[in-house]
Amino acid sequence: MLQDAQEKKFDTLLFYRLDRFGRSARTILNGVHTLEQYGVKIKSMTEPFDTSDPSGRFLLTILAGVADLERSNILDRLWHGANRAARNGKWLGGICPYGYRVNTEGFLTVCATPLPGFDMSEADVARLIFRLTVEQHMSTIKIADYLNALGVPTKYAIEGHKVPHISAWLPGRVRSMIVQTAYKGIHEYGKRTNKAREIIERKVPAIVDEDTWNKAQLVLKENQLEAVRCAKHKYLLRSLVRCSQCGLKFAGTGFPNAKGMRVGYYVCNGKTSYRGKILGKCKAKNIPSEWLDEKVWNDCVSFINNPGQLLTDLTPEIKSSTISIEHELELIKSSLSQKDTEKQSILDLYRKQLITAKDVEEQLSKIINECAALEDRQKELKNVLLATNEEVNRKKDAIMLLNDLKDKISGEVTFETKRDIVKQLVREVIVSTEHIEGKDKPEVNIHVKFVFSQVVICTDKHVNHKISKI
Repeated sequence: MLQDAQEKKFDTLLFYRLDRFGRSARTILNGVHTLEQYGVKIKSMTEPFDTSDPSGRFLLTILAGVADLERSNILDRLWHGANRAARNGKWLGGICPYGYRVNTEGFLTVCATPLPGFDMSEADVARLIFRLTVEQHMSTIKIADYLNALGVPTKYAIEGHKVPHISAWLPGRVRSMIVQTAYKGIHEYGKRTNKAREIIERKVPAIVDEDTWNKAQLVLKENQLEAVRCAKHKYLLRSLVRCSQCGLKFAGTGFPNAKGMRVGYYVCNGKTSYRGKILGKCKAKNIPSEWLDEKVWNDCVSFINNPGQLLTDLTPEIKSSTISIEHELELIKSSLSQKDTEKQSILDLYRKQLITAKDVEEQLSKIINECAALEDRQKELKNVLLATNEEVNRKKDAIMLLNDLKDKISGEVTFETKRDIVKQLVREVIVSTEHIEGKDKPEVNIHVKFVFSQVVICTDKHVNHKISKI
């Protein structure tokens, strides 16, 4: 319109009301001023003002302010109305999360309708995504490829939006579903806006339990740490090496040697991050990554091939102890049943007036105390039995895992396989740096904590001495 006005294609602009010309006072006044510069007259069909005299321009300014106020009031009412509806749990537009649908009353409900050509619903697909993430630790890329291979339609495809790039599963779309709190039963309204506003949490039907949702977030974070597509160098113990001095992790990096060749090292993050004047920078020793990776990997292989006491812990003594506990529990159960019989016998004697009320009170008090002692012992034995069974099951699972790992290292072992094995066996690697007076270089002790051992496995003194010379 401004271009046409500048080219003199019209000389008068007619509108029904001033608020049809613009909703903001600044927009209206700037627009009127610009059009007048081009020689265009401004007229309203319902408002008598003339911009050619001061009174008319004053009235124009008032009407522009009224239009701006009306717009602000409308937005405010819409804002409060939307917030009120959101607090009541209503869905306020847009494509609802995958696995849900909006019912006739405007609330989110779990979509249990089977997908066309499939025997599973949208909700089942959402559960599948969480199961693949939590149980199999699959990345979002692998999950997206798997869903595309199955031919599972996306929400956009189901709603009929025929756009190629939104009709296929993408890693970002999978990740958005995993981090969406609605799947654990809480939807956050107002989170996607760029404006400063209140985030309204409302309850919706959950598709997965909160524990599964929380585990999926941990797997996402772990997968992010494990992502190697952008990494130029591979470090077997990435995120597993920790400094005993400052408590921070070691990160893999490289430095040129005397020949200009890059040599990989594990460097404490406390040496590069500022921790204040008091703490200063950590003085931990840099550890050659190739040496440490090889040492820990050899320990893992040795542990897999010779787990030692782990395979022999399931001894007959444990089974015998379990049998003894179960036998004692049966005795306690029988004794408690006899106590009920004794109570009835005492009451029968009282009815026959063979004993007094005081005798009844004393005898019942004794029985109550004896029952309490038996129940305490019963509870104690059940806890012991539960702990014993959990220990046996844990060690059985450990044996199965070790047998599986033994099969993996029997053939050619890739870096990814090594990394997977190390993650399953090594809880953490602790680096202790000791600065000894009179020595130029600090001594370093490496402690490897295995998942199946509560005892810290340390490298021998000869190796520690070698590290101190590096």
